Amino acid sequence: MPALMARVRRWYGRLLDGDIRAGRVALGVLLGVTVVLGVLPILMPYGWPPSALVLPVVGGGLVLRRGQLLVLVCAALAGSGLGAAVQDPRGVRLGVTVVLAATGATVLTANRFRHRLGLRGTQGDTMLLELAEHNRTLARLPERLLDWHFDSELAPVGGASFSGDFLLCAHRPEEDLLELVLVDVSGKGSRAAARSTHLSGAFAMLLGRVPPEAFLPAANDHLVRMGWEDDFATAVHLALHPATGRYRLFNAGHPPPVRYCRRNGWQPSGHGGPALGLVPGAPYPPVSGRLGYGDSLLLFSDGLVEVPGRDLDEGVGRLLAAAEPEVRTHRPQQQLVRGAASRLVRTVAQDVADDRTLVLVRRLGTAGPSGPAVTG
Repeated sequence: MPALMARVRRWYGRLLDGDIRAGRVALGVLLGVTVVLGVLPILMPYGWPPSALVLPVVGGGLVLRRGQLLVLVCAALAGSGLGAAVQDPRGVRLGVTVVLAATGATVLTANRFRHRLGLRGTQGDTMLLELAEHNRTLARLPERLLDWHFDSELAPVGGASFSGDFLLCAHRPEEDLLELVLVDVSGKGSRAAARSTHLSGAFAMLLGRVPPEAFLPAANDHLVRMGWEDDFATAVHLALHPATGRYRLFNAGHPPPVRYCRRNGWQPSGHGGPALGLVPGAPYPPVSGRLGYGDSLLLFSDGLVEVPGRDLDEGVGRLLAAAEPEVRTHRPQQQLVRGAASRLVRTVAQDVADDRTLVLVRRLGTAGPSGPAVTG
């Protein structure tokens, strides 16, 4: 029995890989099942449903080539039509044949797209799941680094696995440099998600391999070369030196990040250059600053603060009002409460028809008598 199961698994693997002989065997098996399911309702009219002919059609749609699937659908229709003619030419069996024809047309349509991609079975789903996991790996922030605490939340619209927003992180300890990039691709739905997936791979190749001041110009050049009509992307790039707290922000048409100073409250950063992909050779001047002990920095996408018909500043103000209890504390060494970014997204923009992303960066510790940080 184990040897038989091993042979079946090997055969199924060849079938999914497009082996012609394995495909012929699968067609033969499914045609045999179709004949059996077509005859049983005639022999056992009250014990076997004629609608069972749908099963081999659906199964064939997952693994067969288009021509083979067409043969299978025709065989199923012939079996259903024969049963209707023999037993009930004007009754329920005729309705089952109509439903079977509609199912066959639907399966053939779906199979056409799978055939173009060369995917069979659940290969497409597996590839997408692996790609989504890869994107999450690229976006993974260090929970704790020296005297720093990071928290993030990416909430795609509708709870999907893919988003028009994406986040990248690269850490170069030898240079005392941590880089975060938040990108928002224009548009909504699957089109924006597909382009976001493409850009995340391209930008990940750049991040950490070029100086921070060269990242957005290189990303802009890439989008210009792509020649996407009426499409662009906004981005904000944080280059942080954890040992000193100094940072630079590079902005490409993105909502400006906001710094929370423990002594002076909220301080918005300035705007930068145009969105990516619009202006060849556009400059992206940095905004420099330093996060003191107990200070925080918020990076967010416009889906979190943008409300149709209302001023963007109103949405930003609502976000900052909700975020202040999370970042304000009399103990600078205190970390952000776990899940703060997720709570803020749910509080500020739970039912919004757009992708929402929030990143919280907090510096921990206090300045001791001689200057260095004393962490809790």
